[in-house]
Amino acid sequence: MNKKLFYTLILLFACNFLVVARDVYDCKAQSTGILIFLADSIDFRSDLTRVYGRMSGRPHTSGRIDFMSAVSGGKEMMATDIDGVDFKRYFQWEDDGIIPIEIDFPPMKPNGPITIKTNGPTGESIWKISLGKLRKKRRK
Repeated sequence: MNKKLFYTLILLFACNFLVVARDVYDCKAQSTGILIFLADSIDFRSDLTRVYGRMSGRPHTSGRIDFMSAVSGGKEMMATDIDGVDFKRYFQWEDDGIIPIEIDFPPMKPNGPITIKTNGPTGESIWKISLGKLRKKRRK
């Protein structure tokens, strides 16, 4: 095997273990408006911030989120992606009234509470998320 290729592979393998993300878990959320949010954790990465949680609503009804923004440290950022529902599309609450979601925002620092504002046909909902325990974890 070529020596240069061998060292390149070792370097790539080693760099893979040096990427560190900060994961905040045991988060708490206070909600106002129609959409209720139950926060689980927040993953602060160098390329994005991902908020994990569940929305709670009235079973067998529909809802819609047109856009979402987060305010942290006085800076407001628009959500870049959401999993569990789609922006500007209606979704259906199932029997238990819970929908797990993951929301992506541009990179943020874990500097304190985050306020997420959602807006749709039923009006604005505001979720104030207080950060829980912080831990470092390695990304593969």
